[in-house]
Amino acid sequence: MACFIASGPLVDTCCAATVCPLHSTMRIVALSYWPFRYETTSYDVCQIPRRSILSDTHSLKGVVVPVITPLGDDETVDETAFRAQIDRLIDAGVGGLFVGGSAGEGPLHTETEWRRMIEIAGVAVDGRVPLLGGVADTSTRRVVDKIERIAATGAYQFFVPTPTFYLANSCAAEHLRLHETCWQHRGGMEMIAYNIPSCVGSALAPDTVVTMAANGWIRYCKESSGDRDTLLHYLNDGGPVGLQTLVGDEPLIVAGLIAGGVGFVPVLGNVVPELCVGIFDAVSRGDLADAVERHARLMRIRDVLLLAGDCWLSGIKYAVSTMGIGNGRISSPLQPTGDQHKEAIAAVLAEA
Repeated sequence: MACFIASGPLVDTCCAATVCPLHSTMRIVALSYWPFRYETTSYDVCQIPRRSILSDTHSLKGVVVPVITPLGDDETVDETAFRAQIDRLIDAGVGGLFVGGSAGEGPLHTETEWRRMIEIAGVAVDGRVPLLGGVADTSTRRVVDKIERIAATGAYQFFVPTPTFYLANSCAAEHLRLHETCWQHRGGMEMIAYNIPSCVGSALAPDTVVTMAANGWIRYCKESSGDRDTLLHYLNDGGPVGLQTLVGDEPLIVAGLIAGGVGFVPVLGNVVPELCVGIFDAVSRGDLADAVERHARLMRIRDVLLLAGDCWLSGIKYAVSTMGIGNGRISSPLQPTGDQHKEAIAAVLAEA
């Protein structure tokens, strides 16, 4: 029996998996934290319904990296570093790039810098991989304005709205009204539903997302709640209406792919894109032991970069800066990386 365990400084077990060669079963225990809460999940991989979604016929699959946005000291977009990061990720074999999401600090940029970010990425990617543009904002009109600006570049295949940033807008009717309006203004692009309640204070219920797919508004969704049952509802309930799910919570990557996810969206892909691509490739070829071993390595890195400091994003941006891309700066008022966290990051990257 082989056992793979990832542990970190803040938790006893982040991800542990046991593979039994006699019964071909695998048990995974995962601690989920994204980005503000913990949740421990335990499940048998062999009991998760498998689906044949991992095929070459889909236009969006694999590792879709939510790209960080390198900033200068004045918090303007560092174009040189941004282009370098985009090239680095594409060279690593990722399946797509998501610009302007929470990792890209999209909602934190000024309007001028948000537009620069979108335009720079469109030119830099140049059609080499699918490009997703984040349009999260505080009202339907502001979201639609961002959709129209992204469409005007002609470089994006997808746009990604979230529920707007008001807790009152938390019911299914509000969500459907927002997304229907977004779909009506899609400008030749496809819309991707994005469930990230920890950031926007409002969850997209599985039934709501399934309704969007049944209405023909979406083919894809990104599920980042960190809740295993919600993810499985997206996968199982969405399948019959053609909904394809991207796993947005790193501890659930392997289980989500086995259950039918078309790919995953790891912020750690900014730091170790090859490792993330290796996980997807291992699951695709059915080598679950290799997938779990790689996933355990990813969780060890995650323990330090995302969980050990004051701000998960500052750890990611600092780690990328140690590779010669950007200076690690994050938008105010987010907390920069402290010296102790920097030392821990250097140590874990040396072992990666």
